[in-house]
Amino acid sequence: MTNTRNIFRATISLGVAISVLLASLSSVWAQNSDERAVQDTVERFLVTIGDGDLDKLPAMFVPKANIGAASLRDGKWVSSTKTFEEWFTELKAESTWTRFREPVSKFTVHVESGQLAFVRADATYIVDGQVRSHNIDYFTLVRDEGIWRILNASYVATPVETN
Repeated sequence: MTNTRNIFRATISLGVAISVLLASLSSVWAQNSDERAVQDTVERFLVTIGDGDLDKLPAMFVPKANIGAASLRDGKWVSSTKTFEEWFTELKAESTWTRFREPVSKFTVHVESGQLAFVRADATYIVDGQVRSHNIDYFTLVRDEGIWRILNASYVATPVETN
């Protein structure tokens, strides 16, 4: 009888341990899934804007989103903040669009409670095959009706010195 009880207790303990492990893995998988979805949203934004496919941008942002920038130009830092609507209107008014790429060398993604995400993207801004600046892009995303959308997109651009 003692052996049967010990086997029963061991089986229950093993079952509890497996359940805890599976719950932990499920939580980690969900977190990683959210992190991947957030990163995919940021990458899709960078490709879309680089291609000049501007009509796809509004769906990537929540209402009242904003854009911030700090760029070093001619030895002086120039900063700006705009609502998404202001920024988007200015983009649409440009007569020509210079295609660019902004490949990200490193992403840092933090997802909080599956509803809010913070992203840092270390990137290089490239036009016509030439590196123009090193950018640190920051994004805040929120889950809006099950979809990750951008609440804030900000960046710091440091030009590459040319000789």
